Amino acid sequence: MRLRTPRKKGKPRKRKKPISRKRRSIHTSPAFIRNPEELVEAKPLEAVFDAESEGSKAETEQHAGYMEGYEKGYQEGRYAGGEEIIDQLLPPNIIFPDLSLKQIIATGISMHMEQAIPLMLPEQVRDAILHAMEEKQPLSIVRLGDGELLTMAQEIVMPVDQVRREGKFLEYAGVKVPDLEIRNRLVEAVTGADIVGIPRTRMPNYQLLVSPVFQAYGLLLREKQWTDSLINYSLCTAGCLLPILQNRRVLLIGNMAEPLSTVLAQRGISIAGVVAPVNGARDAARIVAAARLYDFDLALVSAGIAAVLITEELARVTGKVAVDFGHLANALIKGEAPL
Repeated sequence: MRLRTPRKKGKPRKRKKPISRKRRSIHTSPAFIRNPEELVEAKPLEAVFDAESEGSKAETEQHAGYMEGYEKGYQEGRYAGGEEIIDQLLPPNIIFPDLSLKQIIATGISMHMEQAIPLMLPEQVRDAILHAMEEKQPLSIVRLGDGELLTMAQEIVMPVDQVRREGKFLEYAGVKVPDLEIRNRLVEAVTGADIVGIPRTRMPNYQLLVSPVFQAYGLLLREKQWTDSLINYSLCTAGCLLPILQNRRVLLIGNMAEPLSTVLAQRGISIAGVVAPVNGARDAARIVAAARLYDFDLALVSAGIAAVLITEELARVTGKVAVDFGHLANALIKGEAPL
């Protein structure tokens, strides 16, 4: 409630002037013009719409120009990466007008099958895991992606500056470049692992980096069991993961171990323990020491580059099975991957 102050005697109360309808309508009208001269300069609605149409037209033309340039660059890049190579290799007196680039490449691949490196299928990896658990034998399955390969490439395949430039994500993955100690430990872990996943994609810093890195360290591709670096996802999509986990004591390692334990427990999986967090590759030794305190059959490790170090050492020192589980942990937690 508003209190009124007492009015002094002899002094009439001032009354506010009523606001006329005309004045009020002027202030509330969106078309109010303070300066009459603005009436001349104001643009009619048709002009405003025309201007907007012109702007929209300009944006459309700009987008069309961008797409035209993109398509031209794509076609030029595709030619340089395929058809141009064929042009350079063919003798000057013959052409293959009826053969596509894909057909020529397929023929070339068939001629080099003797040099192919076989990759274990998900079912074969599943059987290897089950056999190791049944026989109480150690088994380590590690996976190499661009992060691990770039880390191993430091100062032996690539200068540190190039590794830092192309691997801006490495610190997030657990390695602060340069780190030659972790590089050497990664080489030892890959050498000691039982099954190694390598990238199938021939993109830079993936499969195309495998051979230079392995040759630099004297790692022979024909003396180890290999699988796809996405074997973690393949086990899941092929329906091999649940049979591996059922009736086993599963140890979970990594920053997502706690929420993953909830998801697996809801499916009846026995959780032997949770080891978290993992603070980068240099934390691997501490994590292995902590994990050894648990009684488990199988360890799933989701810890970036550190997972390779943890997985190989944990299997070796405990005689158990350890799998580099990667981002499949995140996919299971979010319900993006079927268990």
